[in-house]
This record gives sequence, C-alpha cells and structure tokens, in this order.
Amino acid sequence: MHKPPIFAILSTVMDTLKLQKRKITGKKVQKLRDEGLVPAVVYDSKTESRNVLIDASDADWLYRNTTSTTILDTEFGKDKFKALVKEFHIDPVTEKILHISLFQIDEDAPMLFSIPFNFLGVSPAVKNNLGVLVKVLDSIEVRCKLADLQPSIDIDISVLKDIGDTVNITDIQLPKGMNIINEELENVTIVTITEAQKIEEVEIVEEEVEEGEEVEGEEGAEGVEGEEGEAPKDEAPKEE
Repeated sequence: MHKPPIFAILSTVMDTLKLQKRKITGKKVQKLRDEGLVPAVVYDSKTESRNVLIDASDADWLYRNTTSTTILDTEFGKDKFKALVKEFHIDPVTEKILHISLFQIDEDAPMLFSIPFNFLGVSPAVKNNLGVLVKVLDSIEVRCKLADLQPSIDIDISVLKDIGDTVNITDIQLPKGMNIINEELENVTIVTITEAQKIEEVEIVEEEVEEGEEVEGEEGAEGVEGEEGEAPKDEAPKEE
C-alpha cells in the first residue's frame, strides 16, 4: 500500500544520535527513566517500528535543539540511517521527557520537502524609496531524494526596480532533482514591489462635557462600593 510522503525542512543542525535496544515496554519503562534513559520508538516508511532507548542527556539535547523537521544522523547498533524527530511526549507536571517518536528516512525514495527561500541582494525600488518589498511566499514544497536536497533556494531581489515588479515561481530554476509538487503554483508570486501606503493621521477630538450635564453612571457613584463594606447588589462577593 502506498504510504503518504513525509514533509520536512533540511536542517543545518546535524548530529549523531545513538540508540540502544529496548526490551521493556508498558508501565515498567518508568524504571528505565529512573536509570537516566528515555524510551523511544523508530518508525519507517513501511510502518514497521523498533523499540529503542535514548540517553536522557541526549533526549534533552534533542528537545532543546531540534524540531520535527531536523534531519539527524542516527546509529542503532551497526545500522546507520537518517531520522526525523516526530514527537515528544512530555509530562505536564514535571515537564520531563517521557517518550520520543522518530521516523527513519528512506534515502532512496523521493520525499516531500518544504524548502525555504533565501532572498539575496537589494531591491533598487526599496533603496530609492519607490515601494515596499512584499514577500508573498517564504518556502516551496518540492519532491526529491535526500541526496538532491538543498537547504534553501536563492531569490535575487536586485531585479525588482519598479512598483509592480515581481519574481514568480516560473522565474526560478529549481536545483537538479527537485520537482514542484503543485503545478498550480507555477504562476504564483514569490516576492513583489508594492506602493507604500500613506499613513493618514487621525485626530481624536474629545468632546467637552458641558458643566452641569448629567453623565451616565455618575449618579450614586459614592455608593458603588456598597454600604458598610457590603458588596454591590449586582455583584456577588468573590470567594478566595
């Protein structure tokens, strides 16, 4: 059965994660946590899974430094592969890491990746105060193998000289091995120059209350707190 692809962003954070084999499951894993180990599971594209252990210090590092889109070099015995952090299970009271889910990447199979745009240069239109640079898209979804993956796609904004100038997806050349997922996005704008909006100053004029004019809510203001410390009739005493 065909499995849905995985969305990911190539991360510059690369580190080797070493996993240990785990035989204990269920409620007994608390003993492992007491020993400084965090139970985890590794899934793959075939929906198969392996129960593993991660050193608590390594698990803490993953939680602080990675996201679900960070690609990691991973070792499990003699098996070496790329993996993504899929999910952290955190204790809501102690905030300790209870469990980690990982996904093993199939490097030979094309996957879906969201590649960010890297905007280079200076727009003459912006430099000369002719208009404002508007970034419509900050990334694009492509299909490629891990070996063909690039950390970003460069967009030269120095070609944007006048109001209305744009860079569309059709204007960029994807790196070799990358293909756009949604062909309907081919004519979509990535970045454009628009006219600067004029900021209109709005003066707020306060109307003076004529002397002697009755103000709503003013009558009986002295009794708002209630007589002799009693709570107002329309407000129940607050319980501490």
